[in-house]
This record gives sequence, structure tokens and C-alpha cells, in this order.
Amino acid sequence: MIPPIPLWSVTNHSTAGVMESVGEPRSATVSSLVALSGSLAEVNRQVREQRTLDGDPLTLHNCILIPLEPLPSRVSWDVEALLALSSAAGVVALAVKLQNDDGALPPNVRRLAERLGLLVLAVHNTWQFGVAAQELMSGAAHLQGQLISRVAAECRTPYGTLAHLLQRLGAAIGHEVTLVDPSGKLISADPLGPGSVPETDGPQSAATEILAPVHREQENSPRLRVVPGPTLDQERSAIRAALEVAAIAVSELLSRQRLERERDARHRIALLGQLIDNAGDVTPSFRARALELGWTLDGFHIAFRVITRESVDLVARKPDLDRALMREKIEASTVEQSDGWSGWLSFPSKPGPAEVSRVSSALRRAQRELAATVATQFGVGRLQAQPEGIVSSLEEANDAARIAGARENSGYFVHVDRLDMAQLLLIWTRTDTFRPAARELLAPLLKAGPELLQTLTTFLDCESSLTETAAILNVHRNTVSDRIKRIQSLIAINLEDPEARLALQLACRSVLTEKPE
Repeated sequence: MIPPIPLWSVTNHSTAGVMESVGEPRSATVSSLVALSGSLAEVNRQVREQRTLDGDPLTLHNCILIPLEPLPSRVSWDVEALLALSSAAGVVALAVKLQNDDGALPPNVRRLAERLGLLVLAVHNTWQFGVAAQELMSGAAHLQGQLISRVAAECRTPYGTLAHLLQRLGAAIGHEVTLVDPSGKLISADPLGPGSVPETDGPQSAATEILAPVHREQENSPRLRVVPGPTLDQERSAIRAALEVAAIAVSELLSRQRLERERDARHRIALLGQLIDNAGDVTPSFRARALELGWTLDGFHIAFRVITRESVDLVARKPDLDRALMREKIEASTVEQSDGWSGWLSFPSKPGPAEVSRVSSALRRAQRELAATVATQFGVGRLQAQPEGIVSSLEEANDAARIAGARENSGYFVHVDRLDMAQLLLIWTRTDTFRPAARELLAPLLKAGPELLQTLTTFLDCESSLTETAAILNVHRNTVSDRIKRIQSLIAINLEDPEARLALQLACRSVLTEKPE
């Protein structure tokens, strides 16, 4: 005899396909499943007489009753009779398929079910529901064997992407399967696809989730996760066993993808090294290989250099950089380096100053988005032409990225467009004649506290952008606006005047780089 199981374990079993229910399972238990064929009138007669159409006895007490024929969509006395007869016979739950298949139980059915205390379930497919319920009633060993068999079948079938494999594993197990890092943060299965980073409410409770490490030999391995909700111990055990089988296929896929990424990275690094070594002088065969990577060599280019401020897996994190760039509509060629990444944007015709400024701002925003994953310092080169221009702009971007490491006020971001002049003038600002004048000019700000000087320096480095200044200082845009107004009132200088802005920027640099005595 099959021991009774909680009714909620059946209604929560996702493969059962429950669309809507009336009533609560609470502490009710079920010990059998009864499916009846025939018209609604014939089903009612079988329930009333507790005999099948062939005359065999029926035991309906503590069962789930499933009429195999859909219920009529119109109001029917036969439907109300079915509910009343089922309740009188001791049926715990009635699982029905509606003719319109929209999962909306008619109001008269809802009212009568609530009055009788009978749980009524609207399901997509009565046969599918019956199979799912029977799996739970058949015991742990049977259910575990079923799930492992399904998962193994999916793993043997050819699959392409990680997202595709996880989707199929979820369908086999009956619950969504996701990939998470050791901290419980969701790992995107398709990092470059639209909408590929689903929102999550954070790590799930350890009491409800089931985890299986993908790489058993690695302590910080990503894990497969299923959050089944309230379930029987036998179902959780079966899911855990099925996940361990699924983890083998996911481990194999991730290892294969990792090898492919490393191979592609070595190819990109070698090709970029050849471009730099030849100072941009390219051969037809080089052009062919660059074309395979989607690189644009002709036209005009703006290069950028990204140096990580912490140790990271550069091959694994490159999709994070590419995603941050794509979200800012930056189509760039990117290459792994020993301490970060290099990249460049290409234009068929020479862009104007406004477009160059837009690109610089977009790269700054991409850097801020990337900060959620890894801290970086960004350098941006000047606009250069032809393949040799890529090399020149990359060299400038590399120098700018090194300088950016000491530019906290600029968000560790430097664009070379103004760097050469700024560096020459900065030498002058360190002279004995300039520094006293700088301190006298900024004296009102120094008396007011460090936040005004920091705000002014960042504001000028960001080319008078309130939004970018607010993002770097991690304050509201209105706060920056109020501080700038206060600064103007204290030092009585027109910040709309380019010469005044340059003088202030140099004065700020002089005071900030002055060593205390």
C-alpha cells in the first residue's frame, strides 16, 4: 500500500501543470489517484455508485479524482453535481481540464468548491497531471530513477549554448535550473544576448534551494541551483541526484567553452602583437585574419586601454567588458592583455569633436558599469587614421591608463585629447610662483572643507558634466549642482569662461599635488 503524501506536494509539483486552484491543501493527504473516462454524466454515475463503467468497485476516499474529459465551458448542473458527489465520496481534490484551457474556473464552481471545502485544480493536461502525481506517490526510488533518466536523455542529445542546456534540464527536472557562483549570485547563461542578465532578488534561502557543484575538484566551483519550494524529502532527494548528473554535462560544456575562449584569446593577442610590432604596416594575409575577427583596420580609430585594479580572470571577465560596451552602443574590437584589455572603435569617415566627446562619455559610463564586476582604470587615445593609427592611439591610451591610476577625482579615467597640454601646464603649476597664487585663489574653498575642492576638481575633469561628476562622487546630481553654485559664490569666477575653467583646473591640481610640510 502506498503511504499517504501531503496534497501540497502534488499541487507544487511543476510538471503537474496546475494553472489555477480553489481552496488550500493545508494538512490534507492523498493516498491514491483515480482517473475516470466517459461523459460528465457517466463520471457522475461512477462517483455516485463508486463503481467503474465495467462494474468494478472504486475507492474514492482520500483520492485525487481526475475526469479525463474536459468540463463544459457553459454553466452546467452536471458540473455542480460532480463537485457535490465528489465531496460526499471523500475525494480530497478534483483535477479538471477546462474546455477553453485558459485556467479560469467558472464563478459557480469556485463558490461551490469553497462551500464544500473541496480543492479543485484546473490543469493543462489531465494525463500529464496524473503521471506527475503518480510519480510522487510511487516513492523516492521510482521518482529518482525517472528524473535521472530524463536528465541523462537530455545530456545525450546534442546541445549548443549553456542557456539551451539549462532550459532543457529544467524541463526534465520539472523546476527551473540556474547557474550561480559560490556566493549565490546568478551567472548569466548567455552574457551577450539581449536581456541576458535576469533580475534576481538575491541569494535564495539555503533551506529551500538545492545545489550541485559543477566542477567537483574546484572549491569555488559554480553551482547548479533549483529552488523547488515546499516539497517532499523524497522529491528533494530525487532532484539532488538528478542535478548531480546534470552537473557532469554542464561541467563538460563550460570546460569546452573555456578552451575555446582561451584559444580565441591567444589568437587575438598574437594578431594585435603583430600589428603593433609592424607599426600598423599590414599584409593581405593579415587583413584576411583580422577580417575573420571582425576587426576594422581602415578609416579612423579611437583606442582605449583598460587596466584592472585587482587580480581577475581576464578571459572569463572579457564578456563583462563587451557587455558594458554594447549597452553603451559601443561596437569595439577588444583584446585581452596581461593586466586588462585593449580595444578600439572604428569610423568610416572622420567624426567631429561632438562625436569624439560622445564616445569618451560612453566609455566612461561603460567603466562605471564594469565597476560592478571589477575595478579598472581607463585610458582613451586620440582619434587616429588607418591601421597605423590604431597602434598610435593604443600607445596613447596605454599611457593615459597608467596616469589614470593616480586620478581618483576623475574616476580613474583619462582621455588623451587634453592630456598633452594638461601635463605640460601641470609642470608649471608646481613652481614656487604658481602655488601661492593657487592657494590664494582656492582659499575660500579650503576653508569650507575638502568636499568643495574635490567636487570642483572632479567637475572640471569631467568637462563640466554634472551627471558624470555625481556618478564619480556617488552623490545626487542636485547635490553637485548646489555645490557648484556655492563654489561660484565663494570664489566669484565664471565657470562658463574656458580660460577661467583652465586656471581653476590647474590651481586645483597644484593644491592637490602639494605635499604637506
